[in-house]
Amino acid sequence: MNRNVQNNFKVSITLILVFISFFSMGQTHAEKEIESVFDNLVLAYGNSKAAPKLTYFKKESIKTTPALYTTSPQPTIMVDVKFYELCRSFGKDSLNALAVVLSHELAHYYNDHTFCADFAFAVRKNNAELAQKLKTVSKSDKISRETQADYHGFFYAAIAGYNPFDCYDKTIDAIYKLYQLPESNPGYPSKAERKQMAIAVKQKTSELYVAFKKSIQLKEEKKYEEAIKLLEEINTYFPSRENYNNLGVIKTLSALDLKVLTLEEHKYPKRFLYPLELDNSSRLNQNGTRGAEADQLKMIQLLKAAQKDFEKAISLDPNYNKAYVNLACVFDLLDNPEAAIGKIKELSKEQQNTNEAKRILAIAYYHADNENKAAEIWKEIE
Repeated sequence: MNRNVQNNFKVSITLILVFISFFSMGQTHAEKEIESVFDNLVLAYGNSKAAPKLTYFKKESIKTTPALYTTSPQPTIMVDVKFYELCRSFGKDSLNALAVVLSHELAHYYNDHTFCADFAFAVRKNNAELAQKLKTVSKSDKISRETQADYHGFFYAAIAGYNPFDCYDKTIDAIYKLYQLPESNPGYPSKAERKQMAIAVKQKTSELYVAFKKSIQLKEEKKYEEAIKLLEEINTYFPSRENYNNLGVIKTLSALDLKVLTLEEHKYPKRFLYPLELDNSSRLNQNGTRGAEADQLKMIQLLKAAQKDFEKAISLDPNYNKAYVNLACVFDLLDNPEAAIGKIKELSKEQQNTNEAKRILAIAYYHADNENKAAEIWKEIE
């Protein structure tokens, strides 16, 4: 082999390696982006169920759908990396489009939908077992499950910080074109039906998302009753640990506005600042009418309602540490500091050492007549 041929061969090999390296980097970047959106959505769902496994279709396989949820051998969401490239063509809506599909599949998983697991209703052609199972599900049931998945998919995508509302139609059109899907499949919602279903879903979930943001604003404005009404309506559609926790926090804050301050709280306001309060200065400025029997009865009712909300949040996710701290606050306010201490002790050692946990522990120890232990903790965090 002469020198020129050798040089040309080396150049060719180098170019091939550069191309392979570049392609691999592109794949890695795509997977990282997909995983980032996936993780954000899982966090938004806030469900106690462990997240399903996220994998990708094999390169050599024939892709007929952008994403697929399967339950066997373990709950898994499979994504076609080619779909990510399609999403990139949407510019500023690229991650929104990706979130639409991933959130939809996650909704199937979190709502225990076993059979409606294929976003494009196309995999059944290549999976005889799945096709046979799907035959047992009526079209009306499929539409019902798809509608539910769209409701939850839209809402939690929005909660995760994406805007799924404006890009849905073009995402559907692009998917059907890319995967060469028929406009209708016997026994399945057609493309036109899916778009029609989405109109009502988008309108309602958009309204509920606006209501969710409004409830947070009302909380900051201390308009607690209005905020509670909005969150309770949202919870009828999308019950989640965060929604129950937010309800509990707002009810507790409302109860705190009715609480009569002790001499110690007047003297050391920062020490008796409950972790779910941003500032207790407003309580220091309460008027002389506070403490009436009606106020105290209402305070207890609010606290007991908040207790149920925090307990529900924990039942949805036993690892939701924030709800444990908030529930401990409620126990202390209900004159049960021992229960408050016990609730914090249920947390891991690491979580017990957070400032929030230590703050309620100090307050609870003080109210449990263990002033030395309370002073020791206050010294650590002040």
